[in-house]
Amino acid sequence: MIDFFKENIVFDICLILALLAWGITIGAQISSKITGHYVSGIPGVGGILLGIGFLLSEYKLLAVLGLLDPDIIYLLFIVIPNEFIALQKVKKFVPPAEMEGGEVIEYTKYKKCYEEIRTSLEEYGGGYRTNLINRYVIIKKDYKYNLLKIVGTDDIIETHKFDTLEECENAVDKKIEWIKK
Repeated sequence: MIDFFKENIVFDICLILALLAWGITIGAQISSKITGHYVSGIPGVGGILLGIGFLLSEYKLLAVLGLLDPDIIYLLFIVIPNEFIALQKVKKFVPPAEMEGGEVIEYTKYKKCYEEIRTSLEEYGGGYRTNLINRYVIIKKDYKYNLLKIVGTDDIIETHKFDTLEECENAVDKKIEWIKK
């Protein structure tokens, strides 16, 4: 065993870095519990480094041990499937008959990004967040038409009021296909 560590200096470096990454991640979790403020570690890096270390040694099959990192297991079996399910839900979303107190007239299909909108984060201390609009919905409310810019299925980022349906449709890219309700 000691000969293995002497002969595989790259593995040793990867192992030391993996242990350091695990220590930082565990320390961040403990700090988060103690202070009550979220502190990010570097999740998954320890397992990846351990896998790389074994892949660069003569014991390549032991690289599978890198997958035993709890953060990688969480990523593979919780995060990725949930993101896939959420994306399918967003793609299949059809607006209800009413939104924001008005009748839904038209909407667009899902697109990865129709436009980017920067919203201010002043209530969080400043800065901006970029929102990728992936659906538009036009509603009729109080004899006016409102163009809703939506992220996901129901996260309305902006609302613009217009007098006519054509003004709503012309306020966005002309290539957009509208679906009548």
